[in-house]
Amino acid sequence: MLGKAIRRMALFGAGIVGVAMFGALGAAHAQETTFDEVQLIVPYQEGGGSTIHARLLAPALEQALPGNPKILVRNIPGAGSVKGINEFYNAAKPDGRMIASLGTGTFFQYLLEDPAVKYPLAEFRPFLTSPFGLVVYARKDQGLKGDPIADIKKLREGRPVYGGANATSSDLPALLAIDLLGIKPQYLFGLSNAEAQAGFDRGELTLNYDNMASWANSVKPMIDEGTAVALFTFGFENENGDIVRDPMAPELPTFLEVYEEINGEPLEGTAYDVWKTLFDIRVMGSKMFSLPPGTPDHIYNVYAEAMKKALESDRLKSEQAEAVLGNYPQTVGTQAERTLAGATKMEGEQREWLKTWLKETHDVD
Repeated sequence: MLGKAIRRMALFGAGIVGVAMFGALGAAHAQETTFDEVQLIVPYQEGGGSTIHARLLAPALEQALPGNPKILVRNIPGAGSVKGINEFYNAAKPDGRMIASLGTGTFFQYLLEDPAVKYPLAEFRPFLTSPFGLVVYARKDQGLKGDPIADIKKLREGRPVYGGANATSSDLPALLAIDLLGIKPQYLFGLSNAEAQAGFDRGELTLNYDNMASWANSVKPMIDEGTAVALFTFGFENENGDIVRDPMAPELPTFLEVYEEINGEPLEGTAYDVWKTLFDIRVMGSKMFSLPPGTPDHIYNVYAEAMKKALESDRLKSEQAEAVLGNYPQTVGTQAERTLAGATKMEGEQREWLKTWLKETHDVD
């Protein structure tokens, strides 16, 4: 237990990215800025990952913000997060009294130019990013042995069955990665994550993915008992910008590793650019807290400093926090803004490549 505690403390301590020092004017503004109440918009239903994340962090942030304001978590579900973030963009003033939780749907619908999107996502000011990895796995009873390269080649010969929400939901990065590896599943869409997992457990679905929050309690037990085999994780981007193995499962190869091993060359060009943007969204920007566009630096810095302080609190170093945040370093301040920039950067050629892929592979316009 002591080793685990030390490792957890080291990860949080080393991973939290420092915010730039205030100048004299910024410090004066920071001392003057207090809040009595803050709304936190979560654009998904109660009970989901974004709500759990928000309700874990909100009390610690309350204690760290000037004035110790009450943070009211408000769920506005609809249209894959678009409804809630549209309302946030329209209602939020740049005064620090309304913040939002950004999810993967917030990014995908923006990048795919969904006409329902009314928010300029690239102009938002995130002050926290909580990364979370992904793992792709398959049922062992398809003749798989537990060797990722051999198992992927085996799956390329057949038609595994994949179940998920739809092609433009949070499934999108996994769907693209699976296709780039040459696996051509039968798709069953319209399922929630719980329904897809239940179908996998029953053997009706044979290929699945999950975020690493489920690794220890759901995925690894299936592997240990011989029901499933892990194929790859998406990896994790370290402070040098290199994609390395996921810290939750360093024994598993990354997608880029297995792609290069199977194809004899690394993923490059437009396909890599699109995959990397989806990686930035789904892994590095898995959950974000953001202020609205136009928020002045002195308010932004107050939130960044408060979030940094909150992450050092006992509440966010607890086992409960580790169960939600995993062994991933949280990014604060300017590094969170860089993550947003990477996750919203998709040139016209890359966007058209993705739209063409969606049409040809999933008949989605």
